[in-house]
Amino acid sequence: MTASRLRGVQESLHTYLLGEGDASAVRDAIVDDARVGAERRLKIYHDAYRLRLIEALSKAYPNLFRLLGDALFERMARSYIAAHPSGYRNLRWYGGELAEHLAAALPQHPIAGELARFEWTLALAFDSTDAPVLGGADLAAVPPEDWGRLRFALHPSARVLDMKLNTVAVWKALDEDRAPPPIEETASAWLIWRKELNPHYRSLDPGERASLTLIANGACFAEVCEALNGDEAESDAAARAAGFLAAWLGDGLLSRL
Repeated sequence: MTASRLRGVQESLHTYLLGEGDASAVRDAIVDDARVGAERRLKIYHDAYRLRLIEALSKAYPNLFRLLGDALFERMARSYIAAHPSGYRNLRWYGGELAEHLAAALPQHPIAGELARFEWTLALAFDSTDAPVLGGADLAAVPPEDWGRLRFALHPSARVLDMKLNTVAVWKALDEDRAPPPIEETASAWLIWRKELNPHYRSLDPGERASLTLIANGACFAEVCEALNGDEAESDAAARAAGFLAAWLGDGLLSRL
């Protein structure tokens, strides 16, 4: 077989495996015998490709897999594969659009999309870029009159998720091999980040969620205090902002001044 012919066969097989063409363009290049015919050989490769992607998705979303069960998870995974063929050399990154896909494919079960988004964000926190972590000693030398002008950079792993359901409680139960609680509508905000090489998560009250958003958008510490001052006395707002800052430092959420 010439190099050009081999390349043509490879491209035809690739197109067939992705479901973008039929087997006719590559069938003649496949060994056909009475034991395992060409059609069956092609089907084995066609199915094996999808089964490998389904396995990768089940590893990326273990608690979603537990929630949906084998049959429904496979059905959703196959529809996702058809809509989002893999373009990654590393399967770790395949599946990033599954939450949006589930929201459209299973609108009657919104917990599936939220759970997928939570699991994927936990994995992103683990794999995020390394960065230095700001500590209390880094702020000790800052003169008190300069505190209002301080701006902070969040650690690259830090992300905030807004949930409409008790998704985190469901995820936690599944992760501990317990029966999940009944699904309820309960709006909440969650912070996800990496600390000491492990993903962490915790809930956020509205004030801290708004303050983190300001910090992420480049606001200075004085602007955070001013925003909190809308609901509280000035001294209380400053104290609360200082409390947030202490918690962020303890959590390793801040990367640099």
